[in-house]
Amino acid sequence: MKKLLLGLMVFVLFTASVACARSSEDVVYSEATEPSIVGISPGGMRPPAPTPTPAIKLPHIVATQAATAEQATVERMVIRSASLELVVEDVNNSIARITELADQYGGYVVNSNVYQERNRLYGNISLRVDAARFYEALRALRQLAIEVKAESTSGQDVTEEYIDLDARLRNLEASESQLLELMKRAGDVEEILKVQQELTRTREEIERTKARMKYLEESSALAYISVTLEQSKLSVDFNATARTLKEGQAIRFEANVSGGFTPYTYEWDFGDGTKGTEANPVHTYRAKGIFTVSLTVKDDKGHTASMVRENYITVISGWEAGNTARSAYKGLVALGHFFVDLFIWLGYLSPVWIIILLILYFAWWRRRRKSKQ
Repeated sequence: MKKLLLGLMVFVLFTASVACARSSEDVVYSEATEPSIVGISPGGMRPPAPTPTPAIKLPHIVATQAATAEQATVERMVIRSASLELVVEDVNNSIARITELADQYGGYVVNSNVYQERNRLYGNISLRVDAARFYEALRALRQLAIEVKAESTSGQDVTEEYIDLDARLRNLEASESQLLELMKRAGDVEEILKVQQELTRTREEIERTKARMKYLEESSALAYISVTLEQSKLSVDFNATARTLKEGQAIRFEANVSGGFTPYTYEWDFGDGTKGTEANPVHTYRAKGIFTVSLTVKDDKGHTASMVRENYITVISGWEAGNTARSAYKGLVALGHFFVDLFIWLGYLSPVWIIILLILYFAWWRRRRKSKQ
C-alpha cells in the first residue's frame, strides 16, 4: 500500500512539473514574437494581439506611405548634358549639318558662331535634343568628326526635388484657398490688407515654384550638348600690294591661310621663273610682261592646298609712247584747270580790281595835270 501511494505521489509531481514547464515556454514565445508574428504558438495557444499604434502617430505614417507610393510612380527625371571637342574638315558645313541633326533628334540650336584664331578656323554650337535620343545624337555627332579630341557627359537626378516642389505647390495652393476664404470674411480694412499681403506673398511663391518645376521638366525632357569645332581643311588665298608696276619695282605678296595644323610651309611661284618660301615675300620683276602667280601651302600633318591667279601681275617698261602721251595729256588738262581757276578768281575779285584801277587812274591824272601847270 505504501508503495502504491508513493508511486501516485511521484506521478502527480511529474505531471505538475511538465505542465509548468510547458506554460513557461508559451509565455516566452509570445513575448518574443508578438510584434511581427500572429499565429498559433508551438503549445497550441494563440499569442496575444499586437499593441495598437498610438493615434497621434497615424497621420505621419499615412503621409509617409503616400509620399513613398507617389515617388515610386513618378518617372525618374534626369538632366543630361554633354560637351564635345571635334576636329572636322569644314567648320561651316559641320555647323549646317549639326543644325539639321538638332531638328532630326527633336530639338533645336541654342546658339552658334564661327571665328578665326592664329590662322585657324573654329566654331561653337550649342543644341538641345530629345533626352530619350541623347546617346543616339552623340553617336551622330562623333561621325561628323575626323577626330574627337575630348568628350564628357553628365547627368543630374532631380526627381526628389521635383516631388518636393510638387508637394510644396499643393500646400501653397491650399493656403491660397484658405486665404481667399478669409478674405471673404475679413471685416475692417486692416484685416483685408493683412490677408491681401499674405495672398500676394503666397502667389509669388506659387509662381516661383511653378517656374522651377517647368525648368526641371524642360531640362530633363531636352538634353543639352555643347560642341567645339576645329577645322582641319586647309584653305589658301593671297593678294599683292599692286597689280600693275614698272620694271624693277618691288611688290609685296600676302598669304591668307586658315584651317590645317600649324606650322605651315609656303611655296610661291611668281611666274617669272623665280620662287619663294616666305609667308609674305617681297618680289621684284626685272622684265615687262603679264605673269601668273601661284601659292602652295602644306600644314604640319602633310595636308596641302593651292591657289593660282592667272595673269595676275602686269609689268611695264620704264618709258612707253602711250605713257608719254598720257602724261602730256594730263599736263595740258592741269594747265587748263589752272587758267580756268585764275579767271574765276579774277571775276570773283572784280570789284576790288575796279577800285584799284580807279585809284591808279586818279593818281596818274593828277600827276599829268601838275606837269602841264
